[in-house]
Amino acid sequence: MSSSRKNLRSPAYLRFRRRLITGLLLMAALAIALVVTQFRTAYIERELSVQSQTEHYVKAMEAHVRYSIQSIDLSLLGFANAIKVLNPQQRRSPEMMSELLSSRGSSFNSEYWITFLDTKGDIVATSTNNDVAGTAYGDRDYFKAHLNESMRGKLFVGEPAIGRRSKQKLFFLSRRVESAKGEFLGVIVAPLNVSRYATVFENSRFSSDISITLVHAGGKVIARAPNFEEAFARDLGPTALFDNVRRAKSGTYKTVSSIDKLTRVFSYRVFADVPLVIVVGSNDSEATRLLQQNYLIAGAGLAILLLLMAGAGHFSLRTYTRQEERELRYRTMYTASREMEQKLLANEEERRKNEESMKLAALLFQNSGEGMMVTDADGRILAVNPAFSSLSGYSEKEVIGHRGYELTSGRHDLSFYTRMFESIAQSGQWEGELWHQNKNGEEYLVAMRFNTVYDELGNPFRYVALLSDITKRKASEELIWRQANFDALTGLPNRRMFHEHLRQEMKKTDRSGLPMALVFVDLDHFKEINDTLGHDKGDLLLKEVAKRLSNSVRGTDTVARLGGDEFTVILSELRNAGDVVRIAQEILKQMSTPFDLDDGADNHIAHISSSIGITLYPEDGADAETLIKNADQAMYAAKQQGRNRFNYFAPFMQEATRVRMTLVNELREAVNHEELRILFQPIVDLDSGNICKAEALVRWQHPVRGLLNPAEFIGIAESSGMIVGIGDWVFKQAAREAHKLQALGLPDFQVSVNKSSWQFRDDGSNYQQWLDFLQELHLNPNSIIIEVTENLLLDTANSVSERMLALQHAHMQISLDDFGTGYCSVAFLKRFDIDYIKIDPTFVSNLADGTDGIVLCEAIIAMAHKLGIKVIAEGIETPQQMDALKAAGCDFGQGYLISRPISAEELEKKIKTGTSPVNNSLDIHRTTCE
Repeated sequence: MSSSRKNLRSPAYLRFRRRLITGLLLMAALAIALVVTQFRTAYIERELSVQSQTEHYVKAMEAHVRYSIQSIDLSLLGFANAIKVLNPQQRRSPEMMSELLSSRGSSFNSEYWITFLDTKGDIVATSTNNDVAGTAYGDRDYFKAHLNESMRGKLFVGEPAIGRRSKQKLFFLSRRVESAKGEFLGVIVAPLNVSRYATVFENSRFSSDISITLVHAGGKVIARAPNFEEAFARDLGPTALFDNVRRAKSGTYKTVSSIDKLTRVFSYRVFADVPLVIVVGSNDSEATRLLQQNYLIAGAGLAILLLLMAGAGHFSLRTYTRQEERELRYRTMYTASREMEQKLLANEEERRKNEESMKLAALLFQNSGEGMMVTDADGRILAVNPAFSSLSGYSEKEVIGHRGYELTSGRHDLSFYTRMFESIAQSGQWEGELWHQNKNGEEYLVAMRFNTVYDELGNPFRYVALLSDITKRKASEELIWRQANFDALTGLPNRRMFHEHLRQEMKKTDRSGLPMALVFVDLDHFKEINDTLGHDKGDLLLKEVAKRLSNSVRGTDTVARLGGDEFTVILSELRNAGDVVRIAQEILKQMSTPFDLDDGADNHIAHISSSIGITLYPEDGADAETLIKNADQAMYAAKQQGRNRFNYFAPFMQEATRVRMTLVNELREAVNHEELRILFQPIVDLDSGNICKAEALVRWQHPVRGLLNPAEFIGIAESSGMIVGIGDWVFKQAAREAHKLQALGLPDFQVSVNKSSWQFRDDGSNYQQWLDFLQELHLNPNSIIIEVTENLLLDTANSVSERMLALQHAHMQISLDDFGTGYCSVAFLKRFDIDYIKIDPTFVSNLADGTDGIVLCEAIIAMAHKLGIKVIAEGIETPQQMDALKAAGCDFGQGYLISRPISAEELEKKIKTGTSPVNNSLDIHRTTCE
């Protein structure tokens, strides 16, 4: 039996068996190769692990330093643009220049300030309002560099030095200030305190064997962690670092550090556009991995895999034999059945097709939805269908014998009909649009197609015409075209038409050689107009904005509305570069002039401003998409600088946008990979000194940059919408911690949670889920304090008020953060029934006898107590501040004197052990954890 079965096996079976055996052998060889490769890879990974770590670390540090320098450079460009439009008398006036530089002072901090030097290098004014006018700095490199024409339009980065007056460790960024005609007007300088980099580097080290160094291309150290004081301004020119820099712009090498004498693997990167080098070092003392156990496990796994492959091959051979037999039987039966079926259906199909053709031929003429007309070779009408009679108003009897052209109107001239007849004579057909006149004398437009029917000799025998009324369709197409290309509210070209105009103007620029400017205009505070006055007033405002924009530009320019409160202006064929600045200033003036929104029923005055971004073609980009993106980035930079201003596009804005998008993607991954952390800062009762509350603070444990504070990622979370999920997660973590602390014997312990205004809007968090979660924990809602800012209370949206009141009705308490820095009135405190107000740290830091700080704190505390509101003081850092707040009657306090933000475990341990919350020996200097 076995022998006969072998004889019946087909060639296909034998081929299958050969292929299967070959495949199994190949798979076995591949498995062995994979195991060998895996061990080889593990060996190589051990050698490259330290190098890979430093290479990734140095890229992250480069991105941080580049972003900070570009932010300062953006301020320098803004002031340079502002100074160039001043007249000479204004530029020489210390009072005028001091006022200009200090007007942006609120955006500066102790890290850097702005100074303007005249053409001789003498100080005209500084943003710090110090009386330094006339001090000579003409010998400094950051001034002398800009006397060279090659530095026009470039940022100068100076070597580190000790400031003459401030005695701080500094390095300098500067730009040349020129008039619109290219005349040298002076130098705008930003001295930068390098201690900020040392602090950032120190907090970015996740282990003690990491070193981070920022070096000037001239060789001197700007900042380093660790050993900052020892390393500052040290010359690294003769070291191995610059030996490698001269060979390549980035790389990795191993050497003994000249500063701390430790052997490290160093990775470095030379900045592309500024004379800086960033260096990261890491110790390579990791022990060699033990591989014997891996060999044993891999060998056993390989043996099992080979056994399974052999078994699978045997099973596949048996299955294939059975399947081959069944398939042969089915194929024979199917072939016979299919042949029978085709023979039966052939005749039936032919008969049905003939019947259908006859029916269609009989019904086509009478039931066609299009008008049909048949004429003889001379053009006399022989027949028309009912659709033609309905279209023209003439019955078949009324038109038979008449020529077809008698039904047309008089709109077309003789040449039109001549071209029509020539086309019919040459090709046998014509297709086009023709105006007809119906029986009542009304004209209508038809789409007509003529086809010629020839006799046996090839001569024209009949003409068949198809007619469709397209009058309404044409009108609709015209309306649709206008709606598709123009804004319905303002009548300006819309986004679609704007793109078409932009491409046309770019072609004109290519032909004429005259540059073109693209201007993006975004209205500031437009949302407040909609929220306070209503969308009708908002629409009226947009119409007036469109009129003012059109009146601010030249007749050859194009104004368009992209949507919402975004407008664009295309300034074509610029013969004078000053026209761009003039028009931008006129737009700023027109937009900041109050708008009278009088619609006949009410009279309202609206105050807005505008932020403008400007990019030039072909200087800034070669295609429309690039120009649009550049103008948008420049407009965003104007927004960031304080609104009501214009800004030209600069190439580094693209990098800033890329860095921001990278951080957005990394934050999204951080949420998924559980990289967010919660710290708690204790709050004490100032009378007893006991910890009775804590504020929950979110941190991001970045895998490369280390622990990030909220200021570095909360703004991105809000703009990207991720704040909703992050806020809900923080709320749940805080609620769980409050539940645990109350279980330790503190039934009245409360945890405060900061909430963004985004979470109280229509698309924000579902506050009802917060209450449901508290119910699941069996936690009283008054255990949670919701911290909000004054801006949230001033938000006029109904959804904000509804959510705030709903939380209060559920007995959850409300705390008003940063009190005293905004515009919140007593009426708002009473309306929202605020439970706590937190005195802003700026008031606490100014507490001293005889100062305004103690008077303001006493006034805030007295007012709050009159309204039944408790007071929490933030930022307590000295015993003197603590004593002053106690004397003023403050209820609670938090700050570095009491405790830094700590983990949940540390908070629980502090409460269990009864450790005194106040430690006078604690280092109270602020860090990035703040």
